Amino acid sequence: MATISVSYAALAGGYDGLIAAWGRIESHLAELDATVARTADMSADTLVSYLALKARWDASAAERQGVLHSLAALVGQAGERYRQVDTAMAAQFG
Repeated sequence: MATISVSYAALAGGYDGLIAAWGRIESHLAELDATVARTADMSADTLVSYLALKARWDASAAERQGVLHSLAALVGQAGERYRQVDTAMAAQFG
């Protein structure tokens, strides 16, 4: 019979770490957007090319952030479900 060992602290830490990483990335993206916004009145070819690439990068970043946030939610849900099952099993012995 297989044994499942669950560390609630590790699951909570994983959730917190993923949420913190998501927040740091969002902060960096906002900082980058603010920096680029200060150059918005420029019409240089370099800026035009950069903005085209940035639009593609923003789409990828948004997808990555969505995946990271979903992963954090799933880790949090797994921890809560393990805790519920553990509590229910413990109640059978009490």
